[in-house]
Amino acid sequence: MGAHFRNGPHGYGLVTRTLHWTVVLAIALQFAVGYLLDVDDGGRGRGRGRGRGEEPGKGQGRGRGGDDGYALFGDDTLLTAHVLLGLTILLLGTVRLVWRLTTPLPPWAPTLGASERRLAHWTENALYAVTFAIPLSGLALVVSGDDGLLAAHVATHVVFFIALSLHIGLVLKHQLVDRDHLLRRML
Repeated sequence: MGAHFRNGPHGYGLVTRTLHWTVVLAIALQFAVGYLLDVDDGGRGRGRGRGRGEEPGKGQGRGRGGDDGYALFGDDTLLTAHVLLGLTILLLGTVRLVWRLTTPLPPWAPTLGASERRLAHWTENALYAVTFAIPLSGLALVVSGDDGLLAAHVATHVVFFIALSLHIGLVLKHQLVDRDHLLRRML
């Protein structure tokens, strides 16, 4: 049987699955690097737009040797990796969204009830939205150095973890309770 590149009655196609799991991996790496930013500076929040010491509102990289802003390829390798991963997630998210909008979805799994379909649809939309909102709010935070944007960036993380928990919970219910192998459609 040949590879199915596009979605169809068989389930999700190779392109959809590859984009899905690549975005998952990129976001997981992004969170790991983001948390390393905080660990690396003793927990003072270096990766969250904070300046030196406890001074809020200065932004990462501001005030260093007359530098007025964040330098993408400056001395902060972790922050550079974090920003580049954010840009990569934006690019992958754009490609994935264009693919999603131009490629029909496979039929719903027959074992999904009406409320589960609504939940799946809601979590999909929320996860697409935060795929853009998290990196955009992070880039705005880093570029502007405005700690006022920290709340927006953190809020996007909260929405992400709520939507992700519901998404994974639905999949686990079908894998472990219903035992209908729903996950196989995305593997």
